[in-house]
Amino acid sequence: MQKSELMTEFYVNKNYEGLKSILISSSDAVELEYLARIYQKEQNYKKAAEIYKKLGLLYEYGRCELLQGNLNITKDIWSNIKDENPAVLWGKSLLGFIELYVTRVPTFFQIRAFLEVDLDALLKARLITYCENIVNGAHFLEQNNQESYKFIGRVFVNNNYFELAELFLNKAKDVCYVDPEVHLMLAKCHLYKNNIEAAKNSLKISMEKGYGYFPAKRMLEQLENTK
Repeated sequence: MQKSELMTEFYVNKNYEGLKSILISSSDAVELEYLARIYQKEQNYKKAAEIYKKLGLLYEYGRCELLQGNLNITKDIWSNIKDENPAVLWGKSLLGFIELYVTRVPTFFQIRAFLEVDLDALLKARLITYCENIVNGAHFLEQNNQESYKFIGRVFVNNNYFELAELFLNKAKDVCYVDPEVHLMLAKCHLYKNNIEAAKNSLKISMEKGYGYFPAKRMLEQLENTK
């Protein structure tokens, strides 16, 4: 398949099953990489890891092993990567958080690019202890990126862990009170507890700080119209 066609089917049409049936017998490196991405979408990290290993994509291979809970295998794989790009540096830092032995705090941009994605993937993979250890080090992450609490809160909101989300969003509110999205997500936490008035108040603050922030406005209108 042409690369443009692959990208359209994967990113736009999200035709994962159709693509998989075509790519599963491919020997083309680009096509196999897309097949590995499909396996990742399906949370079939074992199959994805096999492809990444075959292609020599060590960071991706190690990440798939991590998402299977194979921490020591991931460490061995990543230790053999010579080109320490931002993703690799982030990954090695992440291992320190997971093992509760933080020697290097990721940079602002590494946290922005990778924290939410990896925390969400680890949570969906049911690697709860890994997630707990990462978020317990949130105060280190916040030193280099003030949005860290917000990123963590958003992962918990998106996965319906509203009580945990509220804990981190309240910390985010203390750090970046003017961020309208923080108040919007807090409103969702209040709604989970059926605290309608608190939710409305958070949405009003969100609109105020976000100059009429539309997602908050829409949610507030829905609440106001609910009898």
